[in-house]
Amino acid sequence: MKRIVVLLACGMMLLAANSADARIFRRNNRTTQTRTVPTVYRTTPAPAQAATPAQAAPATPAQPAAEAQPTAAAQPQAQTQARPVAATTVSYSTATAQGVANIMASRNQVGHFGGNPGYEGCGCGPTPQAAYAICCYANSGMATVDVGYARSASGMWFCCRRYR
Repeated sequence: MKRIVVLLACGMMLLAANSADARIFRRNNRTTQTRTVPTVYRTTPAPAQAATPAQAAPATPAQPAAEAQPTAAAQPQAQTQARPVAATTVSYSTATAQGVANIMASRNQVGHFGGNPGYEGCGCGPTPQAAYAICCYANSGMATVDVGYARSASGMWFCCRRYR
């Protein structure tokens, strides 16, 4: 009778420890997916030229002040206006490598999402070339038949390569 009680107690302890470990793993796994990466490529606007104040020429008795010619620096400079970017539709289909790259960039994580009967390589890097070079099967010698690039909001580039 004592053996049965000890066996049941050990089984209950193992069952409780197993579920607690699973809960801890699930909680920690989510925090690793939300890291942010500093933006490498940042477009900076052209620096605005500071308007220099007009040099006031001393008025001479021969020339009245009303007839003085304005200098080139006193003329207002043309300011560049920001032009709106045309909205483009983005495909999130797994039928093409570009669609998979768009999915990875929107989620900010590298992964295989199916939709390809052959081999597929996915990678991420600070430049499109780095993302292309780090893709799975990059050094396998297989011919690349489709490739797609996408940039995430964090500035990282994602690449999807499909092989034959």
